[in-house]
Amino acid sequence: MAGISALGYFGIGASDLDAWAHYASEIVGMQVTRADEDGKPVLYLRMDERHHRIAVRPGKDQVDYVGWEVASAADLDGIVRDLEAAGVPCKEDAELARLRGAHRLVTCTDPAGINVEFFAGGLVPKDPFVSPAGVRFVTKEPSGKDTGLGHVVFGCQNPEETMAFYIDVLGFRVSDYIIPAPGFHVTFLHVNARHHSFAAAGAPLDTGTALNHFMLEVADIDSVGRALDRARAADTTMQATLGRHTNDEMLSFYMQTPSGFGLEYGTGGRLIDDATWTVVTYTSSEWWGHERDHHGA
Repeated sequence: MAGISALGYFGIGASDLDAWAHYASEIVGMQVTRADEDGKPVLYLRMDERHHRIAVRPGKDQVDYVGWEVASAADLDGIVRDLEAAGVPCKEDAELARLRGAHRLVTCTDPAGINVEFFAGGLVPKDPFVSPAGVRFVTKEPSGKDTGLGHVVFGCQNPEETMAFYIDVLGFRVSDYIIPAPGFHVTFLHVNARHHSFAAAGAPLDTGTALNHFMLEVADIDSVGRALDRARAADTTMQATLGRHTNDEMLSFYMQTPSGFGLEYGTGGRLIDDATWTVVTYTSSEWWGHERDHHGA
């Protein structure tokens, strides 16, 4: 079974590109580049040396695709073999690879209906990443090994089938579970030392969209606090107050993006060593804080 190394990127459809450009730059602290992609506008959101980690295009407010990185072309060939062996239709797409800034790219659709891309040879431009807010995002573990852009959390109607796809076909590993109430179950999966890069609940979550939230990690608590100040000053809808999670120990807050789903902005995420890790089940997602439905300032 070929291994996926990191959550590489994702693409968003958005009804208001200007709102996203302001939000990503002035509140989140990402470097925003406006570009033309075959005659259509696109925003490339950068948070490290990669060309972009998030792309925003005109369209319905939703996540259009999620890109998972593999370490080499040989690993990508292995992904194709694993998908074909499981009877999952997939195809290599040179044109999409060009648009995403990858050497090679393969696409498929997961059981939850998420458009999934697997790529090798991500683009690293000459120009350095410069955050307009002086933010240093965490996309590597201390050793320098890539841990990807953060994590994504989806709601899906067929969690058992979806989890089987990611675990049995793609080789994701279970980190732990959270069952805060009867009938509500969240499974957290990792592909590298980051505690989780993907999680799914058994039904669409409180945003009413397939994507509940994505997470970006920053280097220190002061960066979290400054972002919280910027969000409050801009009257951004706050989805959860500052708090600390049980399973990944992230100290974070949640705010609403211009597309309606959430962004978790945090620091101090837990790292996993598979040689010593034990899977457990939590009854709560936080040790403290993360009170819901707080709006504006």
